[in-house]
Amino acid sequence: MNKLLPFALALVLAGCAEDPQARLARAEKSFAAHDYRRAAIDIAAALQAEPDNVALLTLAARNHLAQGDGVAAQAALDKLAATGRKPADFALLAGEAALLRGQAKQVLELVEGENSAEGYRLRALAQLALGDDEVAASTFAAGDAAAGDKTRLLADHAKFVLGRGQVDQAAALSRQALSAGPQQLDALLVAAQVAVAKGDLANGLKRYDQALAAYPGNFAALIGRAGVLGDLGRKQELAQLAAQIAKTAPDDPQTAYLLARLAADRKDWKKVRDLLQPLESSLDGRDDAQVLYAQALSELGQDEQALARLEPLVRRVPGNGLAALLLARAQLAGGDAKGAVATLKSRASRPDAPHEVLAVMAEAAPAASDPGAAGYAARAQFPTPQALGAELAKGDTALKAGNWNGAAVAYRKILEQTDGKNVLVLNNLAFAEQQLGNDRKALELALRALKLAPGNASVMDTAGWLLATTGGDRNRALDLLRAAARKAPGNRTIAAHLAQAERG
Repeated sequence: MNKLLPFALALVLAGCAEDPQARLARAEKSFAAHDYRRAAIDIAAALQAEPDNVALLTLAARNHLAQGDGVAAQAALDKLAATGRKPADFALLAGEAALLRGQAKQVLELVEGENSAEGYRLRALAQLALGDDEVAASTFAAGDAAAGDKTRLLADHAKFVLGRGQVDQAAALSRQALSAGPQQLDALLVAAQVAVAKGDLANGLKRYDQALAAYPGNFAALIGRAGVLGDLGRKQELAQLAAQIAKTAPDDPQTAYLLARLAADRKDWKKVRDLLQPLESSLDGRDDAQVLYAQALSELGQDEQALARLEPLVRRVPGNGLAALLLARAQLAGGDAKGAVATLKSRASRPDAPHEVLAVMAEAAPAASDPGAAGYAARAQFPTPQALGAELAKGDTALKAGNWNGAAVAYRKILEQTDGKNVLVLNNLAFAEQQLGNDRKALELALRALKLAPGNASVMDTAGWLLATTGGDRNRALDLLRAAARKAPGNRTIAAHLAQAERG
């Protein structure tokens, strides 16, 4: 809940004698620019002079709703109702306020008979809050034919189907929402969420940046952006953003989860547990937070507590590979080798099974007297071409999407599971590490690739560019870039690197 800063409120109440109408006009301008805090200051000051002003009370209600404050919005609506002059969308405003306060049944009462797109949206969200998912799905669909602006309806419908794993349908609805309201917050946020779900992190980050440009300081956009920065491995930017978020909303559970993610990157599992433990009762709707908390418990040797978290999650979401892997590890640590085998058997049976799954199976299967134990052990030691191909595809897809961290993770796995001499993988990993800011590691990888393929233009370009940009041997850098340009005269990237290196 956003509250007016005490100091700002004190300034307001100190009483500037400015005309309330002038303050109203300025508040309307701030509201239109999505500067809700500034609007709140002018509204509060003007209401001191004209507490029954209908336009001011209406704007106050809308401003509180935009800030996510259902209690303050309802207070403004109550005062508005007392004037006897309600705006045409009063029932919808009251329904939104009730929804923010968690009063789902009241929402249905308030918007009964409201046949606009907003009415359908509020009904659907209230039905979801009451656990009537199938009814909500029908309500969302029915709203498509309703009158009025459908941007928020389409965005919330997209979010709903995305939560069900229907990514393609969510993408289609998200495109419609963006078409209806290109700068509308809900449309931008769900577009970002869909992009992230599809692995297009660069586009997801772009959408979050657009949302923050139009709605400065929006908490949902800040949290979303932080999540993408974490997935991209941009740790310095993430740490800076996390500090900003912690100041903005220190008590919000999402802030705690973000700080826990940062602690997990440092392998500080005690801090992860300490951050998430007070939120145990509120983690049920957050699979990512549940998994992270369970991982921390397992890393700290609290396998029974980890099992209690993971077992219902894996039953409910069997496709969550990380949760299944953590569950199997916890089962194995607790002496339940048969349980671990049962948890991972379907995944381990696939020809492209990840190495970490096979490693657990190689340990659990003999203890469970599983007849396939020898096969799991062999595959864990010598990965199949399908498994390596799957990791290579992951890395290449991540690289094209600008997901440098995802690409680096996949390429590192390949090098660890092979002789480490794949030139393409070394070169691509060098590029990914450079994008992550790990210049020394990137140069080391590039030089390893160059030693294996000294005449490859792309390899020469990567090594030469890294030598030029990391303060290495300048003469060698220029020699490599010039040789690469001769080998591939039509390659614009190599030409640009050479030109920049020659300029120093």
